[in-house]
Amino acid sequence: SNLMLYIMMGQAIVFTFSLLTKSTLLINFLYFNPLLIMRGQVWRLFSFVFIPNTLNSQSVLSPIWFLFTAFLYYSIGGTLERSWGTFKFNLYYLLGMIFNMLGLLIVQLILFRGQDSAYYYYLSTYSMITTYLNLSMFLAYAVLFPDVQFLLYGILPVKVKYLAFIDVLLLAYEFIAGGIGNRVLIITAFINFFIFFGRHLLNHKPTATQKQFRAAQKRELKQGPPIKVAFHKCTVCGKTELTDPDMEFRYCSKCNGNYEYCMDHLPNHEHKA
Repeated sequence: SNLMLYIMMGQAIVFTFSLLTKSTLLINFLYFNPLLIMRGQVWRLFSFVFIPNTLNSQSVLSPIWFLFTAFLYYSIGGTLERSWGTFKFNLYYLLGMIFNMLGLLIVQLILFRGQDSAYYYYLSTYSMITTYLNLSMFLAYAVLFPDVQFLLYGILPVKVKYLAFIDVLLLAYEFIAGGIGNRVLIITAFINFFIFFGRHLLNHKPTATQKQFRAAQKRELKQGPPIKVAFHKCTVCGKTELTDPDMEFRYCSKCNGNYEYCMDHLPNHEHKA
């Protein structure tokens, strides 16, 4: 459980190390490479998920951007896990890892049969898998909760479905303008998404999670604003802090019991025996 917490913690360690050393030394031991895996470096089958997608081959590092994306995907992953359950969410993420590895394996076998050329290709795209993994998770969130609003740059409210639409357009452009390697990776990276949501997208029917979310929104609208309860009330006139926000209230120490009065009646009220 809480898979995204551990993944984001691992990415934080990798990001901090890369930021301090200004190198890709640690990443060279983490990225997915079938040739090195067949030589015994089996940890690369899962270690690539700890490479932050805010890193690139030029070692451009942005701590603020990393913190933003880490918190975003941790929140999205946590919401999906609470909605689906731990098993289903972990299965979705695991399938994403497997199909991303499959895509890179195809690229390795078809385009880069030589180790040297493959090495440089992986160095230029080592954050691509985590980018597509996180994006497939974001698209799943957008399908389930399309009307949730994000504050873009902390100011502009934008619904998730519009952000997802922009991401799909960018993917389409990348698919058309990119090479065969990018196209293979894009196709394989989102197979897990189509396995989970293909039928929903074709039938245009709301999922169970969408129905629950919309029902909760309708209940909130019907209930109206929350009922406010007064904590102070004058025994004489019945005035409260809700009816008169500027009024002060005090308990009378001479009354036999817990009797509270406003400042208009505290000096001259009749004491309760």
